Amino acid sequence: MIRTVLLLIIAITILVGLGSLAMAKQNGAHDKQANASQKGTFSVLGSEVDGRPLIAIIDMGLRNSPDRQHLPFFLSLSTPLISPTSDGLPTKNDADSLNTWEDAMEARLRPIGKFVFVGRVTWNGNRELLYYVNDPQPAVEVLKKLSDAHSTRPFAFRCNRDEKWDKANFWFNHK
Repeated sequence: MIRTVLLLIIAITILVGLGSLAMAKQNGAHDKQANASQKGTFSVLGSEVDGRPLIAIIDMGLRNSPDRQHLPFFLSLSTPLISPTSDGLPTKNDADSLNTWEDAMEARLRPIGKFVFVGRVTWNGNRELLYYVNDPQPAVEVLKKLSDAHSTRPFAFRCNRDEKWDKANFWFNHK
C-alpha cells in the first residue's frame, strides 16, 4: 500500500512537470490559431481504478467556457504506452515520446478548424487525449489518414456528438 501511494506521488510529480511543459507549448499554439481560447487552468486529478493509478490533467477553465456551445463533438485519441511501469504509467523515455506524439497530433488538428484541448488521461498502460471540435469530418479524415500511414505511434480515435459535454463534465466534476 505504501509502495503504491509512493509510486502514485512520484508519477503525479513527473506528470505535473511534463504536463506543465506540454501545456505551455499547448497554450502558445492555441494563441496563434483560430481555435477556442483557452487560459490553461489545468488541474491534476489522481485516483486509483481497479488497483491501478489513474492520472488526469484537465483544463478546469473550460468548465464554464462560452466556447462550449460552438464545439459539440467530443474527440478522443488513445495510444498504448511503450513498456509501461508495473503500475501502468509511462517511463521517462515514453513520457518524452508521448509529448512528441501529442505535439504531432496537435499540429495535425490545428488546420481542421475550431477545437479545444480538454486534457489527457493516463491509466492502465494507455494515454488518452481529450478534445472538442466544431466539425468532426476534417478531424476524422486527418486522423484516419495518419493512423493508416503508421507514421506515428499506434493510436485509435473516436468522435461523437456530445453537445452537453458529458464526457468532459465527468472530469470537471471528478472528486
